[in-house]
Amino acid sequence: KSFAETFGEDLFVDFFFKSKKVGFYIDVGCNLPKTGSLTYSLYKKGWKGIKVDISKRSIKLNKIHRKRDINLNISVGDNECIVDSFIFYENCSMNTVNKKFSKYTEESVNKKPKTYKISQKKLDSVLRENNVREIDYLNIDVEGADYKVLEGLSFEKFKPELICIEIHDKEIKKNKIFKFLENKNYKLIWSGVFSHLFKIN
Repeated sequence: KSFAETFGEDLFVDFFFKSKKVGFYIDVGCNLPKTGSLTYSLYKKGWKGIKVDISKRSIKLNKIHRKRDINLNISVGDNECIVDSFIFYENCSMNTVNKKFSKYTEESVNKKPKTYKISQKKLDSVLRENNVREIDYLNIDVEGADYKVLEGLSFEKFKPELICIEIHDKEIKKNKIFKFLENKNYKLIWSGVFSHLFKIN
């Protein structure tokens, strides 16, 4: 069963990790604990990890339904600061800290977002503060700010075996995320409509 609902990305992730009973994931932009989650099926198998979202309600729900996980109501990016978060409604999958993307969403949903200040950390800081040494699976879905999440991770220290990230460009190989991951020795192994999976070589 796919909990991702839309494109079934989690089915591929499950297959990729079929022989790994227990592992550790990082889910940046986790949204709901079950519906639409690309880590819930792994959680059901016994995995645990760190989940992050800019929606307070998302994190409250995750704390209730995903008790093994560390659930953080922060933004993750390329620097440590206070940023604006654009919340269209709680648990909206298109909430973002990217102002340009928020304008696109505003037109799509015909609704203006509420703007809140939120703490932003680098992924390195989140991992250090929670004593994380290894990452099996890194999922990033932060609506236009995905590249900045990658920039805040020390790939020479942390080398996730599998990364799922959104790329909205039609020519994927020309996208800066693709080039960044290729430079870090990752290979594209699966593509959905927006989500793409990269495996370390």
